[in-house]
Amino acid sequence: MQVIGAGLSRTGTMSTQAALQLLGYPCYHMAEVARSEKHLRAWGAYLSGKSNIDWSDLFSHFLACVDTPCCLYYREMMKAFPDAKVLLNTRDPENWYDSLVSLAAELEEFRPQSEGNSKLAAFLDVTDMVGFKLTNGDFSKENCIDAFHRHNNGVLRDVPSSRLLVFKVQDGWKPLCDFLGKDIPETPFPHLNEGRETIHQIVSDNLLVRET
Repeated sequence: MQVIGAGLSRTGTMSTQAALQLLGYPCYHMAEVARSEKHLRAWGAYLSGKSNIDWSDLFSHFLACVDTPCCLYYREMMKAFPDAKVLLNTRDPENWYDSLVSLAAELEEFRPQSEGNSKLAAFLDVTDMVGFKLTNGDFSKENCIDAFHRHNNGVLRDVPSSRLLVFKVQDGWKPLCDFLGKDIPETPFPHLNEGRETIHQIVSDNLLVRET
């Protein structure tokens, strides 16, 4: 692991994942939890306090990570990967909150389909535990935005400035490439849609296989 993404979901993490992969860093994202039984089980057990995670094993095929659940454990990952750099995606807090509410509503649409589908149920359990860890169960706007600031301020406090880049996807290639010592690609910086259709595609492709 060479790049630890400490930015919360809905801060352009899917675009950042695509950018990092174009720069040669296979990059982990929450979507991998939906795709992989191994990762779904590992995060479910870890978030519920039933077992620890072997970070090196979990990320054996990746050089970077972004999004939840990883961003909530940047401290643990910094210990496991002491040479890794840390990338803090951020955005306007009000816009972030609106996007977070939209994401929660999109996932909630799948709740009725989780009956009889243990993989979907387990994934929704993971998203529930992630939300609880971030907000301590208080999903009011005030507390969510406070949680956003607490998380980002914690990263700024915990990560040496020499290892940290605070990044907005609107900044494009230059700060990211300068931080990682990479040449700027000729292709435009990816700006991917993280809206309803994308979320539904991830869930439909990976979690809606009915059990018999």
